[in-house]
Amino acid sequence: MRQASIRDVAKLAGVSTATVARVLRGTTPVSDALRERVEDAVAKLGYVPNAVARSLSRGRTQLLGLLVADISNPFFGEVARGLEDAAVAGGYQVLVGSSDLNPERERAVLAAFESRTVDGVALTSSTADSSTLRKLTASGMPMVFIDRRPADVAGPAVLCDNEAAARRAVQYLIGLGHTDLAMISGPRTMATAAQRLAGFRAACAEAGLSIRPECVREGYLGIEGGSKAMRRVLELDTPPTAVFSFNNLLGVGALSATREMGVEVPGEVSLLTFDDMTLFPFVDPPVTAIAQPAYQMGTEAARLLLDALANPAAEQPKDIVLPSDFRIRSSCAAPPPRP
Repeated sequence: MRQASIRDVAKLAGVSTATVARVLRGTTPVSDALRERVEDAVAKLGYVPNAVARSLSRGRTQLLGLLVADISNPFFGEVARGLEDAAVAGGYQVLVGSSDLNPERERAVLAAFESRTVDGVALTSSTADSSTLRKLTASGMPMVFIDRRPADVAGPAVLCDNEAAARRAVQYLIGLGHTDLAMISGPRTMATAAQRLAGFRAACAEAGLSIRPECVREGYLGIEGGSKAMRRVLELDTPPTAVFSFNNLLGVGALSATREMGVEVPGEVSLLTFDDMTLFPFVDPPVTAIAQPAYQMGTEAARLLLDALANPAAEQPKDIVLPSDFRIRSSCAAPPPRP
C-alpha cells in the first residue's frame, strides 16, 4: 500500500501543501478550523512527515559524518562511540565510514557524506591528497580532525600528545637498562607515525644511545604487518632487547611473531606499544601500553562540531591536545645479559 504524501493530505483537507507544512511545523499561526481540517486529514490518511525532508526545509539533516582509518581497530571504535554518544545527546545521528588507509576509498566516503548532506564531518584522514578536504571546507562544511591532521587543510583537531608520550615510554625502557632498541613504525605519510618516531629518537638521543637503521621498521597498520616487521627485527644477527610498536594492531602482530619464533617476552625481548586494548591486561604476558583517551577524543570532536553548527560565525577554535596514560604491565623487563 502506498504511503500517503503531503499532497494527499492537502487534497483531502482542501488546502495547499504549504498550508499543511505550516500546520505540521506549528511555527506559523493558522485558524483553528484550518488546523482541524489538516489534522483530520493527517489522521485519516495515516500520514507520517518525512524527517529528512523536514530537516532539509530547516537547512539541517541532524546527521554528522565520521570517517576513520580502520573501524576494526579498537581505538577507532572507542572514538566512534564517544562521538556518537555526544552527538545523540545533542540531537544528531552519526554516519560512519572506514577508509582502510586507501585514498580512493577515503574520497568515496567523503563524497557519500556530501551527497547525503551531513551537517558536519569528523575524520582521521589517511590520504596525502587534501584537495577533497579543502573542497569540503571551502563549501562551508564544519570539519574536525581526530588523531591526525593534514598540514594544508584548515580546521580544528583533537589530538594526543604523541611525541611526548612516545618519549616518556621509551625513557621507561631505557630506565630498565635497555641500550639497543627498535621501533616498528607506521607509514611515513602519517603525522602520528612521524611524531611517535620522533619521540622514540629523542629519548634515545637524550640517553646517548645510537639507533641502528635496521632497527626502525615500517609496518602496515595491521596484525600481519606487525608480525612481518617483528620477524625482521628478531632475525638480525644481534636482535635488539626492546621493541616499541607504533600502534596496538602492530603490537599484536609483534607479539604473535615472538610466539611463533619461540622468543620469550620479556625474558629475551621487551615489548611496548602505543594504543592500549581491553584485552592487553589479559594476554600472556600482559602488554605495557600507552593509552590514548579515545572516547574523550570522540566526545570532544562532537562538541566542536555541535558548537560550530550552533554558532557558524564564531571564531574557529584551537586544537585540543589531550594527555595519554602510560600503563605498565609485564611485557617489559630488564634486558637479558649479553656476552
